[in-house]
Amino acid sequence: MAVKPPAPEQGVGAVDRALSILFAFRAGEGALSLAELSRRTGLYKSTLLRLMASLERAGMLLREGGAPEWRLGPALVGLGLRAAAPEAMLEAALPPLLRRLAEETGESASFYIRQGEMRLCRFRIEGRHAVRDHLPPGSLLPLDRGAAGHVLRGAALTVSIGERDPELAAVAAPLRGRDGALLGALCLSGTATRFAEPGRLEALKAAVARAASAALP
Repeated sequence: MAVKPPAPEQGVGAVDRALSILFAFRAGEGALSLAELSRRTGLYKSTLLRLMASLERAGMLLREGGAPEWRLGPALVGLGLRAAAPEAMLEAALPPLLRRLAEETGESASFYIRQGEMRLCRFRIEGRHAVRDHLPPGSLLPLDRGAAGHVLRGAALTVSIGERDPELAAVAAPLRGRDGALLGALCLSGTATRFAEPGRLEALKAAVARAASAALP
């Protein structure tokens, strides 16, 4: 007979047990019987029935007719789509947005997200100037230096000149979703000398602000 798993030292035991039911289903499987779910999870059938009643009410499990068999429910698909939507949206919208920004200004256009105490260059389009900061997507940079880093720590439109590198400059603005949540930092970067040209910095700031305020799908 299966032994009831002990409650974990951290977390909520009932939640862990409910999750073990969902993860008991393997890719491509249909409905599973109560006996099979008990075997896979190590839970008593009486415990399973109580937990699965809650999962059924939430649409995470569906019972197959009158038989004691269950399959994964449509609510899980909805959750998966919600989790994937922000990333899919960024994958579709950001590359062309950055390309237009780089073409308009001639400077390198990047999008950064926070990763722990660093910032990750998620997307980048290089500028047309021969002298520029070459930085491939996937690069990790300090969070406490550079315009994009300050934006990811809560700042608004930010300019940094010579902060991370004495020869480089950048201007960044927060990019937010329709719900106002911070998605990351939109950034233009180039040489400190170009950014110091009369009127150029204001034009770059305006370009980044316009791009950041563009509605994302």
